[in-house]
Amino acid sequence: MNNEKEVREAFASQAKWCDILGSPLTASLVDGLGRKLDRHTKTGQIVLDWQGPPDALGDSVPLRLAGALHALVRRGQATDLASVYPPNALPSAGILIDAALAAIQDFDDELVPWIQFAPQTNEVARSGALYPGMMQIAAQTGLPLAIHEVGASAGLNMNMDRYAYLLGGHSTGDPESAVTLTPNWHGPAPSGSRPVVRSRRGCDRNPIDVSDDTQFERLISFVWPDQDDRLARITSACEIAQRHPLEIDRMDAADWVDKVFTAQPTEGVVRVLYHSIAFQYFPDDTKRRIHECMNIAGDQATADTPVAWLAYELQESGRPALTLRLWPGHGEQVIAEGDAHCRDIKWMA
Repeated sequence: MNNEKEVREAFASQAKWCDILGSPLTASLVDGLGRKLDRHTKTGQIVLDWQGPPDALGDSVPLRLAGALHALVRRGQATDLASVYPPNALPSAGILIDAALAAIQDFDDELVPWIQFAPQTNEVARSGALYPGMMQIAAQTGLPLAIHEVGASAGLNMNMDRYAYLLGGHSTGDPESAVTLTPNWHGPAPSGSRPVVRSRRGCDRNPIDVSDDTQFERLISFVWPDQDDRLARITSACEIAQRHPLEIDRMDAADWVDKVFTAQPTEGVVRVLYHSIAFQYFPDDTKRRIHECMNIAGDQATADTPVAWLAYELQESGRPALTLRLWPGHGEQVIAEGDAHCRDIKWMA
């Protein structure tokens, strides 16, 4: 069992990241709850006595509670809390926390099951890094892609070729898309033309079906309520996913990678494994097995059956980087750096 000090430290750390990533309301909420939450409710008891790592690299307990409160507001419950949430002006920290603690007291039974769900934001903006990475793979191989995502959540980034982009002054993707990604771009525009996605499939231990209203609301509630652009973007991406249903297998990531990349390859197609801000959450044995499987698949790759591994993950610096391994004949390349929500991308390819 974690002690209370560790849990409260996780709230303080998460508040700093919410502030850095542009959500003053969530930063204030998480910071205040980390200091004021007590054990007078079942929710408070579960949170403060959390079993397992409570921080962002573990179970993300602060974001579980923040998401649960956002869900109450979106359902039209907790009206006092809703009165200090957007579109209303940001309240003082004291008013916000008093309303949040009252909501926890009043809706304790509803919150308890909700915080059992791990946050799944399925940040669509990460396609702003992943898609030019796919352009790079297509440019280097000259082949269409079969894309395979681990940690796919609702699979919204599997539809990356159905979004529009403005990257370093270069327009690409689907110009008719309801989702347009325009990250602050630094460096040269990405090279290559629109990649042809021949097939797409994903895997997640707990995939979200956005055609189901309950699961859709759970996904949306983990998006920070004062970030209108993210809320609009993920809503539009979900509408695209409803029109283009995605195949997401409920499996362990290592088992799935082994199954996919040991199968007989199709000539004239590059098989791509990719993921974004997901690998850090996998158990060490899962990571090891994925590395082993990809190295074996890479050793067997040919010019007609290449294999690529594209990853947008945290580095030792604490910032995410986009890395690419391409077989045969290429080591790992760092082709971009950015932040967790891909607001800024530094392109280096």
